[in-house]
Amino acid sequence: MLPESLFQAFDHFRAGRHEEAARTCQAFLAGEPDHAEGNHLLGVIRFHQGKATEALTLLKRAISAPGATAEMHNNYGAILNQFGRADEAIASFQRALALKPNYVDALNNLGVIYRDRKELDAAIAAFQKVIDLDPDQAQAKANLRSAYRDVVPAWHFAMMDDRERNAAYDAAIRRAVPGKRVLDIGTGAGLLAMMAARAGAVKVTSCETVGIIAERGRAIVARNGFGDRVTVLAKPSTELMPGRELPERAQVLVTETFASSLIGEGILPTLEHAHENLLTPDAVVIPAVGSVVGYLAGGDTLKGMLFADQIAGFDLTQFNDFAPPVLASSLDGVPHEALSDDLELLRFDFREKSFPIAKRPLRVTATKPGLCVGIAQWIRIELDRETSYENRPAPSAEHTAHWTHMLHRFPKLLRLRAGDVVAIEVSHNRSQVNIDLVE
Repeated sequence: MLPESLFQAFDHFRAGRHEEAARTCQAFLAGEPDHAEGNHLLGVIRFHQGKATEALTLLKRAISAPGATAEMHNNYGAILNQFGRADEAIASFQRALALKPNYVDALNNLGVIYRDRKELDAAIAAFQKVIDLDPDQAQAKANLRSAYRDVVPAWHFAMMDDRERNAAYDAAIRRAVPGKRVLDIGTGAGLLAMMAARAGAVKVTSCETVGIIAERGRAIVARNGFGDRVTVLAKPSTELMPGRELPERAQVLVTETFASSLIGEGILPTLEHAHENLLTPDAVVIPAVGSVVGYLAGGDTLKGMLFADQIAGFDLTQFNDFAPPVLASSLDGVPHEALSDDLELLRFDFREKSFPIAKRPLRVTATKPGLCVGIAQWIRIELDRETSYENRPAPSAEHTAHWTHMLHRFPKLLRLRAGDVVAIEVSHNRSQVNIDLVE
């Protein structure tokens, strides 16, 4: 039972009279300085007043008392998190849950920290438990949606709805997989795995690193009637072994783990591991080849995107030292000029067993005059000998693909005439593509 003065302090606090509530608590604590409820209430009041350091001291005193409650540990954890002391905050929320296992505030707070630390499976589990306990918890629902967005970026939906890409994969899969064992790396929603099962694969083993995505992919596969032929594993391909997760080495590999630069999502080491450990020596790889393609690009719109010049009557050119060497931006519908023919900058045969770091010089001939800002780059994938797909920019068209384009900025603007030759050096370090102007 709370002393009468603390009831009065709480009434003041609830009515928004924070200073009166604080004075009432202080008067009480002058006689009982270690009283847990008194320190807790004053700590909460000080936190609402923006006095976080004092609040932290008071709540630490409250949770040190023998009768400290789950609410005290929860509020102490919330303030610890405000101070960036996430590990201590987690421990405090866990102590609150040990005292009160279905305490939704502590579960929600714990989920927020896990989300901020990108421990998304744990965050989603915490938010989902809150909603299971109290379906009216609006904040937990908002937090769950936020965590889902972190797990599955918005571009994933554009990728799944890319009909040209889907048709290209489906055609190659239909030709390659009948009667074969298939490995699908990075399954996501299970789309390519189900294509393989529908096309007559005897067995499809799919892997997905993110647990919650694998769980949902497994449910989608079952709902579409392929649960008997498609196995979805919640682990990276580098943790698979034939005779354990795979019945045998796979005869076909299907994957779509490509970035807009082609190699930014770790596809090269993934393929090397698969060839060495998971695939038969003559395995079909879909796609078979990937290329980084580009052209000399120019025009006033791109110049404005990449270079500061005379703006509102002021010379801002010195700010160009801070300009990014690469800008990811869709060029579909962006007015600009292709000042050269298309050029294959890098080519990767995914059927090869290793992909060493590489560098190559290139000389690009301008086919028309213009102010060149750099290289507009996209990717081309050859699913097999018959089918290919690329996301070449379409300056006068609507968006045509889910991959974005990359603008590799030259350190200076080049005013070109038709027939001028631009020397560049193209390199990759197995995860990043670099295009440099040779001066």
